[in-house]
Amino acid sequence: MPKFVSAHAIACMTRQDVARLLKRFKEEENTDVRNIRILCDTLSGRMVCEWEARDRVVLVEWLKKCNVQIRGTGEWLMAVQYESVGDELVTPQRDNP
Repeated sequence: MPKFVSAHAIACMTRQDVARLLKRFKEEENTDVRNIRILCDTLSGRMVCEWEARDRVVLVEWLKKCNVQIRGTGEWLMAVQYESVGDELVTPQRDNP
């Protein structure tokens, strides 16, 4: 599946809140969307997530279902066209479910 990265504002969320969100992501995963990882700084109120999803539209709708919106210019969703592996720039490996 294609890879995506999203950025979110998480003002006032604690470590425990983010842990609950991760748990919800894992419970809601399906053959169309899978959370790979979350990178978070609760002090600055920012979270970046890495995903595998069938496509952008499916991921946005899935996030809405989980009460996570992409709003404004500070939050975004990006398809990953290339990534670095060691010293090389490669096309992301896509696992077929």
